[in-house]
Amino acid sequence: MAQAVNVSRKRGLWQRVSEFDSRHPLLWDLFPIFLYVFFGCLGAIGAAIGQVELRHPVWQLVAAVLFLVPTIWRRRYPFAVLLSQAVPLCITIPLSLTGVGSGMVDGAAALSFTVVVYNIVLRRPLRLLWWAALVSLVPSLVDWTVNHRLGVGSFLAFFVPTAVYFGFIVAIGLLVRTRRDFQSSQRDQATREAVADERNRIAREMHDIIGHNLAVINALADGGAYAAAASPDKAKEALEVIGRTSREALGELRRVLSVLKAEDPAEVELAPQPGLSDMDALIERVREAGLPVTLLTSGERWELSENQQLAVYRTVQESLTNVLKHAVGPKRAEVSMSYREEGLAVTVSNTGNRVDEAGTARGLAGLAERAAAFGGTMVAGPEAHGGWRVALWMPVNGKERR
Repeated sequence: MAQAVNVSRKRGLWQRVSEFDSRHPLLWDLFPIFLYVFFGCLGAIGAAIGQVELRHPVWQLVAAVLFLVPTIWRRRYPFAVLLSQAVPLCITIPLSLTGVGSGMVDGAAALSFTVVVYNIVLRRPLRLLWWAALVSLVPSLVDWTVNHRLGVGSFLAFFVPTAVYFGFIVAIGLLVRTRRDFQSSQRDQATREAVADERNRIAREMHDIIGHNLAVINALADGGAYAAAASPDKAKEALEVIGRTSREALGELRRVLSVLKAEDPAEVELAPQPGLSDMDALIERVREAGLPVTLLTSGERWELSENQQLAVYRTVQESLTNVLKHAVGPKRAEVSMSYREEGLAVTVSNTGNRVDEAGTARGLAGLAERAAAFGGTMVAGPEAHGGWRVALWMPVNGKERR
């Protein structure tokens, strides 16, 4: 089977962060706390320089801890973590721990609210956003209810910025979620295409292996039955070739099917794929089946990849198989391989007539796909003087396209 090409690309920042998260998920879960401690230290230094007195520092610290600790579980249970913020609000609202002198609790509340709402957008059904918006509104209603002196204006002054900030987080989360969904759909599409390509590849291999070997066995069986009475030695020789051909076909089928059965491709022991070095054996086997074949090679040979050699081999194999199966009357075949500076030209022609009821052209379509994978072409059709001709062109710089 063709080997996948590993194309290395430079990793971006997003990929590095994702890889770090995969290796150290707990550190990433604790990241908001680390971030808060870092900026909290800077804020404490600024408060000390500006001689800002903290109101109820112990209660602020308790509320900050209650805001931040649940964020460790924000990725698994984001909506539950959002609901848990009601606990520290029971401290901050009665004590009015907001505004000047409440830097510890303000920063913790803003940070926890940001990461939790972001994770709700990113990881949960979008219908939960309505409930998240309602839960985010509750502090404004409670604050306004407890402190009636604030009035409607103060309520709107608190509610509007909260709503705008909530919308901003939702917008960022939707942008990231859309990007992830798009990338996921691209990966799924690439996977489906890879599976379809592999199925087509295996189908081509099965068609070529079974079609060719059964055609050879059928021709040998017919010849052996005819020669059984007149020449027992010839019949015995035909049976021996049938046995050898059958064993080769079974070996190739096991090799192809082992790829489907194995869970780990590395565990599959693949035999070498047939190539140009096996061309003489192929032609000899067809000759034994009763089809005279001539092989002509010209030009200075250049090296083909294993997959290119397989494409050439299967083209010749399928073409000779079609002659055995579908040509009638006296028939001969000629295989011509011309190495040129631009590429390799392979021609398989025969002198027999092609039967019109030859079945589907699945085999020829598979040959055309093999050639196109390397930027080449394959054409087939009847010749003016009778017979059939298959022509393959394999460019010298052709690279396999998956």
